[in-house]
Amino acid sequence: MNPSRQPLGAGRLAAAALLSLVVAATGSAGCTRKADTRAAAPAPTPALAPSAPSPAAPARAADAGYALRPAEQAAVDEFLRRNPNLRGATDADHRRAEEADGVETLYGVYHPYFVRGDDNDDGLLDFVLAFVRRDSDRDTPWFSVVVFAGKADGSFEPGVFLERDISLADGDLSVERDSIVVTPDVSDDVARRYRWDPAKQRHVFVRDDTSEEPASPPSQI
Repeated sequence: MNPSRQPLGAGRLAAAALLSLVVAATGSAGCTRKADTRAAAPAPTPALAPSAPSPAAPARAADAGYALRPAEQAAVDEFLRRNPNLRGATDADHRRAEEADGVETLYGVYHPYFVRGDDNDDGLLDFVLAFVRRDSDRDTPWFSVVVFAGKADGSFEPGVFLERDISLADGDLSVERDSIVVTPDVSDDVARRYRWDPAKQRHVFVRDDTSEEPASPPSQI
């Protein structure tokens, strides 16, 4: 064996080992850069689901055009929030009688669908208001009659339905003593009367034969 060749072989081995380390390090860095590039790539934006149609906002008490007192307006607004399918009936919803002068000429101020009075004989002011279904046809509106009982603090109980989905475009509402009168057509003498029954704590329908039964609004159409 020639001893002069030993250093040369060792040097080559050392150089080969160093080259292997450099290649390994370079490959590792490349993999890291690729991994970093993949991680930094933005994720695709998911398609947005179609939004559901927003429900119609409730009508407001002020829309009906009455000079409501603050407590009355608050009671009606709360009722409309609970019944967004309704709006307050307006004077314009009433059809004028074709024959001569209508009943509106008998009063200084006449609102066919809004009336105040003590309809339960407790000494506190109540009011009755008609509402119209918002999906009604203009020529055939469907009305509901609602009673708001006064409270001792000046506010009102939540509105209570007296009748639902009735024809009232030719009629009106009135309060006589402790009774609520619903007249479907002011040109006729026919009317429906509801009297307050203190024992039952509700209005009862008074029949023509003087018998009475609890107020039972018609089924919704």
